[in-house]
Amino acid sequence: MRLAIAIGTLIVAIATLAFAWGHWDTVYDDAFIYLRYVRNLHAGCGPTFTCGAPPVEGFTSPLYLAVLWAGTFFSAHGVWLTQVVSTALLVAAGGLAVGAAGVLAFRDDAWWSAPSAALATGILLALDPFVLLNANIGMETALVAACVSLVLLAHAARRPGLLVGAAIAAMLARPEGVLFVVALPLVPELRRVRTLAPAAAAIVVLTAARYAIYGDVLPNTYYAKSGGTWQHAALGATYIKDCVLDFPVCVLAVLACRTRYLPAVALAWLAFFVRSGGDTFEYSRLWFPLVPALTALALAHVGGIARLGRLAPIAAPAIALVAGLRAAIWHHIPDQGTSPRVIEWMNTGTWLHRHVPPGTLVATVPIGAIGYYANLPVLDLVGLTDRTIAHAGRTVPAELLTKSWIGHERHDTEYVLARAPKLIVTTMSRSTPWTLADARAGFWADWLLLQEIKAGRAPYHVLDIALAPDEHVLAFERD
Repeated sequence: MRLAIAIGTLIVAIATLAFAWGHWDTVYDDAFIYLRYVRNLHAGCGPTFTCGAPPVEGFTSPLYLAVLWAGTFFSAHGVWLTQVVSTALLVAAGGLAVGAAGVLAFRDDAWWSAPSAALATGILLALDPFVLLNANIGMETALVAACVSLVLLAHAARRPGLLVGAAIAAMLARPEGVLFVVALPLVPELRRVRTLAPAAAAIVVLTAARYAIYGDVLPNTYYAKSGGTWQHAALGATYIKDCVLDFPVCVLAVLACRTRYLPAVALAWLAFFVRSGGDTFEYSRLWFPLVPALTALALAHVGGIARLGRLAPIAAPAIALVAGLRAAIWHHIPDQGTSPRVIEWMNTGTWLHRHVPPGTLVATVPIGAIGYYANLPVLDLVGLTDRTIAHAGRTVPAELLTKSWIGHERHDTEYVLARAPKLIVTTMSRSTPWTLADARAGFWADWLLLQEIKAGRAPYHVLDIALAPDEHVLAFERD
């Protein structure tokens, strides 16, 4: 079994490194939000997006922020660091899932169960680009996946202390990870006060620390992104369907009737999408953290349930190979570098840093790269790093609420104008200079501000940011 686990982990590692090499620098804009928080921590500003401003928890993962902060003591190249860390964590997630599959299947009497499950898990994870891309996006997803895989391995190995520790780590890696702590009583051997007390204490300590630092019991990202309308429910149901289609083998995890813990958490995790509406990005990004562990759980039980006689030893590898080849074709992602939009926002931030006086307040929606490279005070128009806008609870009109708006709905025009930002930078760009007559908006928050400016109710004029002779970004400067 140990040899099969080693081989399965090696398969995942080789595939991850090869994919990361061909897709280097394909980081998401949100990765720069983490990097700006890290830089401000080093500057002694505390956990805040803008130095001197009240702290706001505008990031998803305290644990990932801590990992990146520690990593910057060894490397000052933030974009490079996020990918190195994520690549290593994705290999760890895959390796832990492979190990969990082997340990779970080892309970079966058949000698082939454990190596078959371990190899199958490694093969499927290695073939799916929607798994591998998490090495390069610079987000916390690989870290959360590693924590969840460790949860499953600890549960499979019947290590109560490790299981509680891994569940707490999952909670620190992503807010939804608290489900792993809350669901611990589903594990019979953990139903003791001395075992559950540290888990309960961790929730209390985290909540108290969050309230003491940020004045909220939930992350600001929750208020900025949670929906709650019927339209969100419809979008969330579609997102759940896409998660199932993207990773169909995970559905087989429900066959693991002896292991209720992880499937119960997975169902609760999915249910939250009905409230939030899911995600604007493809790849089932919000579901991915559970994918390696659920894949391992599913494939560990396929052989034992199938009982296909002489075909049973190859049942799990066969399913993994078929599903993996399907994913390799349907989820194919060509070799690529940084997104043109992210490059544009990086260049916009650099332009602002060079042409705008320090301390100038800039309002924008894509706060990641623009905020990181500009290194200026930033007002987040959709509230991810602004408590007032996040708590305003305003969404876009129901008839306009589609997948593309999820996570970018919040707005508070009156508050923004009261803050009087010197510059408002939009996401609109074109090859010719902008005028007020042909100005357009890409986000609802931008559109509302644009109406005020065009009607003369907001004292702003067009500022054409010329990044290149044929690249002009629309912005507005306060009169």
